[in-house]
Amino acid sequence: MAAFQMGSHTHAIPMTLYRDNRAKVVNELQRAHNFGAESKPVVLLQGGDNISHYDTDVDYVFRQESYFTYLFGVTEPGCYGTVEIKTGRSTLYVPRLPEEYAVWMGPLLGLEDFKQKYEVDAVYYVDESCGE
Repeated sequence: MAAFQMGSHTHAIPMTLYRDNRAKVVNELQRAHNFGAESKPVVLLQGGDNISHYDTDVDYVFRQESYFTYLFGVTEPGCYGTVEIKTGRSTLYVPRLPEEYAVWMGPLLGLEDFKQKYEVDAVYYVDESCGE
């Protein structure tokens, strides 16, 4: 079971919580708005980014954007997410990191890894078209 956890000795929050949060938002928007039959309403959220300290190789402590955390539980910077209001389908867009980053970060996650980690319907890199 995938979970949001900030360390090995911290409380684990199941990713189903974030899926339930997305469903609540979708249900409330469907209840509150009369979207036309041909419309395709989408919620788009931008997650937080790393901010370097005085343009050096040192970053401020990263804090994810609150609404993005509420809907997706994503801990990595530079991500976006969408939720389709009519279907509830969730998509995560992640940055494509150069392979060299593995030297500092360890093994890099692929698209399928992100999909399993965050239990979303689809994952794409932010620099590619999703074809939809």
